[in-house]
Amino acid sequence: MHTYSSIAVGTDGSATSLMAVRAAASMARVYGADLTVICAHYNTNTSLLNSSNAEQSKVDIVTDDEAGRILAVAESIARAEQAPRVHLVAKPGMPANALLEAVQETGADLLVVGNKGMRSLAGRIFGNIPGDVAKKAPVDVVLVDTRAEGHD
Repeated sequence: MHTYSSIAVGTDGSATSLMAVRAAASMARVYGADLTVICAHYNTNTSLLNSSNAEQSKVDIVTDDEAGRILAVAESIARAEQAPRVHLVAKPGMPANALLEAVQETGADLLVVGNKGMRSLAGRIFGNIPGDVAKKAPVDVVLVDTRAEGHD
């Protein structure tokens, strides 16, 4: 039987990304896996000049202080879903890059992200975080359908 021992999930605090946290936490419970919740943020040393204009226009800027608050909310969701072990990571940088780096650093064997932006016109033209992650991830990726939340 195929199993996962370490699951990572990205969140920016949005309702759709918290749906992905809930799904990842449920999977962690079922597999008895570690769950690492990752929030990309910008600090004074992180430059937006290193990113493309298209990526900047689609990303809400999360400060390091906000990242702590977002991770606390995500942790409470993960605990409510009975994830056995929850680790929180605030990672500086653009979201897709930060998620991929954190996956490698934590040794996760599954990455969970919401599908927000994948069906939008801008997402199709300029790319989107879930699509970028799915193409580049060195591990299995689960895209959580967030349409129930009424967002794209």
